[in-house]
Amino acid sequence: MKVVKEQNERFKLLIVDDVAINIQVAANILRNKGYQMAFAQDGETALSQTRTNRFDLILLDIMMPHMDGFQVCEQIREDPENRETPVIFLTAKNDSESIVRGFELGAMDYVTKPFNGLELIARVETHLNLYRSKQELQKAYQQLKHEIGERIKVEAELRRSEERYRFLSDHDDLTGLYNTRYFYRALEGLIGECTDGQGQFSLIFMDMDNFKRVVDTHGHLNGSRALAEVAVTIRSCLTEADDQKAYGVAYGGDEFVVVLPGCNKSQALAKAEQIRMGMKATPYLPHIQAGISLRASFGVSTYPEDADNLTGILAKADQAMFHVKAKGKNAVGSAG
Repeated sequence: MKVVKEQNERFKLLIVDDVAINIQVAANILRNKGYQMAFAQDGETALSQTRTNRFDLILLDIMMPHMDGFQVCEQIREDPENRETPVIFLTAKNDSESIVRGFELGAMDYVTKPFNGLELIARVETHLNLYRSKQELQKAYQQLKHEIGERIKVEAELRRSEERYRFLSDHDDLTGLYNTRYFYRALEGLIGECTDGQGQFSLIFMDMDNFKRVVDTHGHLNGSRALAEVAVTIRSCLTEADDQKAYGVAYGGDEFVVVLPGCNKSQALAKAEQIRMGMKATPYLPHIQAGISLRASFGVSTYPEDADNLTGILAKADQAMFHVKAKGKNAVGSAG
């Protein structure tokens, strides 16, 4: 019994009746249960108390002057803070019309006067237990909702991390182009698709001209930014319908490779020239005065025309690029 009484001390009841003796009788019945109690003898006082206190249950007389219990109950239910608080009507009436109206206004139960002590205790305990269970369910729901929300956030962050990891496993972090790990793997696959003379592809090997001068003049940070901007130029030249499978590669340092599946030598030379002219038309590092000009030398090779293996096709494009460098830079050349 001591444990029950200690538990009940957490509950606060409001007893509302315009007859003082009725309040005293109800209070005496419930006092031994350990409830905290407050009292009001009219509707206005009752509503005032509900606005400044949180009650776990309200015992509300129906027949009161000025404002009856129905009106009080209706206003209690309109208050968001008290909308869920259980209300038990205290009434000398036992006609069905009053009972139905009370339930329609949001009352949970009713007790007739004069009070039967055991009945009053049983009804109060029942609705307090229901109210407590409902609060615990709502608390558990909110906790679960929070945990689900946090789990969703964590899962979303994990997905973003996984997507970022997958992206970085195949892409260069600075330029967003493919990296050499992806390039070598994809090139082997492309060669496999072109076996038995059933296909071709071309490579553009490009190397920035005099890029060390840019870094020495503007610093390593701006040098990295300039390479990222050149990558944008490369991508902008690979957006046409016939270039959907073409892609750029950050080959290392200030070197890039463009892979052109299905392209012959003349098509690859035209694409290299398009990139070269795109660079010529672009002011790089625009935050530095009016921007700077960047140029590159391009070498083109075609599989299987120039070589029939990965190492050979790369070497041919590289050699063609060095021939351009030797002749004066900022131009396009091809193997053979």
